[in-house]
Amino acid sequence: MKGKYQYHLLLHFTILIWGFTGIIGKFLELTELSSSYIVFWRMLIGWSTLLLYLIFNKQKVLIDRKSALKFLGNGILIALHWYCFFEAIVRSNVSIALVFLSTTALFTSFVEPLITKKKFNPKELITSVLVVVGIIVIMNDLNFSENETYLSAIVFSLLAALLAALFSVYNSVFVKEHHSGVISFYELFGGFVFISLLFLLSGDIVVSELHLTMEQFSWLFLLGTICTSFAFLMGVYVMRFIPAYTVNLSVNLEPIYAIVLALLFFKDSELMDINFYIGSAIVVGSILLNALFKKQKKAA
Repeated sequence: MKGKYQYHLLLHFTILIWGFTGIIGKFLELTELSSSYIVFWRMLIGWSTLLLYLIFNKQKVLIDRKSALKFLGNGILIALHWYCFFEAIVRSNVSIALVFLSTTALFTSFVEPLITKKKFNPKELITSVLVVVGIIVIMNDLNFSENETYLSAIVFSLLAALLAALFSVYNSVFVKEHHSGVISFYELFGGFVFISLLFLLSGDIVVSELHLTMEQFSWLFLLGTICTSFAFLMGVYVMRFIPAYTVNLSVNLEPIYAIVLALLFFKDSELMDINFYIGSAIVVGSILLNALFKKQKKAA
């Protein structure tokens, strides 16, 4: 029992770190660093520090070609997920981007049965729908006429949620046979190579402009190490012990953690009205309801 709660505590500590990711993304946006450059530097720092970690722990990095290709491919999904996520923040704010990212659990309830051949559980759909209801309540007062970029931000955030559902379910399968650090290393490296080629060819990244101020480097180093390599390693690791759906439903707490942090850092620009608290209660309630369903299933 003690071990079970240990992994759930580790999961929520990791989610808190992920919540801080949006805060760092907003700070970097204020320094006029675009989403493309943020993802490029994040993945570069992430996979290189993970490599150092694996070497230090004398972990075997070379794996079979089939597994390597799977991990590299999943890394592309992760890279696109991060790009969509940071783009959503740039086009709106931390609160909006993360609240719509909460639909990851809804997407997971449909994606997981297709990938893992797991039997579809209607109860998971119920809790996911509750998450959507919470989001609707939270976003009820959005004024799209005065904030024209909000709609595109929501689209990017929903795409990020779908991509998160896909790569997390794949990771829940991969982690059963491979070390979480090795999986994370290949995925971050694959995402880095893909995103670099994509952005260089599209002109979103210019080699001569790959220079950073000390402030940008400081935030990116924190983003690439603590919020990426460490948090990603822990996020994949806990999937050995916690189902992908439960992980993704718990991740719905990320916007709550992040918005509280955003209020501390950005004050009134992130302040929400009563709808936020009502919607947040619905999101938290969905997580508690999911825990109840899991307990009933085990008791049966």
